[in-house]
Amino acid sequence: MLGFAAIVDRALTGPICAERDFELGIFVPNLRKIVAKYDIKYDPEDPVPTDDSLADRLFEAGVELFEKTGIYCIDTGKVLKFTKDEIMEALEGAPERAVYGSGNDVVEMPHREVEDPRDPVVNFSAVGTPVTEELFVPICQSYAQEPIADTFSGPLITTDRGMPVTSGSPVEMEAGIWNVIKLREAARLAGRPTIPIHNFMSIAERTDATIAAARPELGALAGDGLFVAAIAELKVDYERLKKVSFLINSPYVIGGLYGPLMGGYGGGPAATAALLVAHHILGVISFRAQRHNAFPIHIHNICNTSRDMIWLISITGQALARNTHLVTVANAFMASGPCTETIIWELAAHSVAATVSGWHLNPCAVAKNRHPLHCSGMEPRMHAEVGHVTARGGTTRKEAGRIVKALLERYEKHISNPPIGKSFTECYDPVSIKPKDEYILLWEDSKKSLEDLGLKFKLL
Repeated sequence: MLGFAAIVDRALTGPICAERDFELGIFVPNLRKIVAKYDIKYDPEDPVPTDDSLADRLFEAGVELFEKTGIYCIDTGKVLKFTKDEIMEALEGAPERAVYGSGNDVVEMPHREVEDPRDPVVNFSAVGTPVTEELFVPICQSYAQEPIADTFSGPLITTDRGMPVTSGSPVEMEAGIWNVIKLREAARLAGRPTIPIHNFMSIAERTDATIAAARPELGALAGDGLFVAAIAELKVDYERLKKVSFLINSPYVIGGLYGPLMGGYGGGPAATAALLVAHHILGVISFRAQRHNAFPIHIHNICNTSRDMIWLISITGQALARNTHLVTVANAFMASGPCTETIIWELAAHSVAATVSGWHLNPCAVAKNRHPLHCSGMEPRMHAEVGHVTARGGTTRKEAGRIVKALLERYEKHISNPPIGKSFTECYDPVSIKPKDEYILLWEDSKKSLEDLGLKFKLL
């Protein structure tokens, strides 16, 4: 497998190209030709595909897309190119499992197969929801205290002591340090002082701020993790490569983070699925990622629970599960907000489809990730419980497809204009950090409906 120094060298010595030419002259034409060549087609009547040959063709399409397109480095204006032999060698040498935590709080994340009966590991997170400084710890505690949470991470603050958190500023560094301290404080208050934090930095963008906060005395413990996010589409920059340079010499788990935009340069669901496969290869080669997080997003709906996005997530998971041993994790992005009926159907559909398709789970962003304080530990609890019973019940893709289609009928008409639901203090007691009765009863009633569709919650 290529060393990291070789990646940096190619960022310096690769063929020069204007960014716009890379996007429209290289990436888009390659993607269109390759999707047609491999006959990748979206079927709206089959949101959880059962066609193994389609999954395998999608994988080959993603490999060829990456081989022919490469990675664009924004800072140097160079294209990093790789041969197919280099790509396949990198995939073969990639980690088969990620291990978080230490001592009594070790969490192993193995590669999952299609229709895997093992529980998906569930990483609880507010996934970038903006919150106030005052409610940061209570909200984080609501995630960390859930027994079904294997790891957790936090939302984000946009101000630090009233000052805006701007990239590259001293405030960003202060906020980054504060972020790590408060995450570990929330873990202690939850009674789980050493629970792994799978992404200990959700506030600071610059590498220097991340390094400043990455200290055990602040709360970033060995066995915690950090994400490195690709730039859409198939791009990196020096900030990301500097972060990788730090992480490969650290005790932290490296996570790759990929969010191709369905409806953007990637096109429709079939093309975006091929692009998402290619992004995973980017993460293996340039980020040295030990686990891989996928959050493909619908460019207009700002979620990934629409029918086409569920299909995209399912078939991409299957392509990666069948043809690699990567540790892959699906991020859930909901249109609806907390304490609404529709969010439960969205969460359930995403969890069922992702679980049978070989993904671990990382719930969840809610209310289109736009509304401050609209997040709580209840949403990932529900997502996780559905994932566990899906796996333990031996749910097949065919059965999952039937369940997902029934759920889509309940919520997809609301996706363009969803209910934003309630804020944290409206659905949780901010002192006891317990969900209010209304939310608990909503979930209990909804579970009965999900059981009618075939999910067996007695398996929890």
